[in-house]
Amino acid sequence: MALASLLASLFVAVTPGVANAGNIVPCPADITEWRGIGPLRPGYRWEGYRYTLLSAAPYFLVSEGQLLDNGTDSTVPYTITTTRSTTFRITSAVGVQAGKAEDFLKTNVSTTIEASRTTSLGVSFTVQVPPRTRLIAEYGVEAYQVNYAIEAWRATAGPNNPPPTGARCEEWGYYPQSGTAPTYTEGWRLRTA
Repeated sequence: MALASLLASLFVAVTPGVANAGNIVPCPADITEWRGIGPLRPGYRWEGYRYTLLSAAPYFLVSEGQLLDNGTDSTVPYTITTTRSTTFRITSAVGVQAGKAEDFLKTNVSTTIEASRTTSLGVSFTVQVPPRTRLIAEYGVEAYQVNYAIEAWRATAGPNNPPPTGARCEEWGYYPQSGTAPTYTEGWRLRTA
């Protein structure tokens, strides 16, 4: 019995903040996306979303890495070429099917963010590696590690017009999201080890 009580308290502690789900409130003015989810008598059922940025930090998504060891006593030129292509996409947790994450992140994090980015093949350059040095060359895409939340509401309106601000909305949930967002900036990153 004590174990069941402890487990129940742990479960409550990690549940997302949906304590108000089910409350009927005026539809917020800052809902950024409405999505029709199907007919309902009378009317049509809509789901609206509001995004909130929690944090964003620069991040480098590696498509390919190469290790160059110069074990000689002389500086040596090395030519490095990309041989692998990788596609990076905006990733996030599941919970809702909101589709405006890219627009939200472009507006609130960086205009360089893209929904999907595929790295190039055959990008080469020559570098001089000093004696007794290990060079690590990584090719990839600049990105952001992002944490944001999506709040959802549901409401009924006409099939061609989403609910207006102030209409009756049902609070539907709070969905924390965490993932990466690639940008259109790609290239080599060099470091020594």
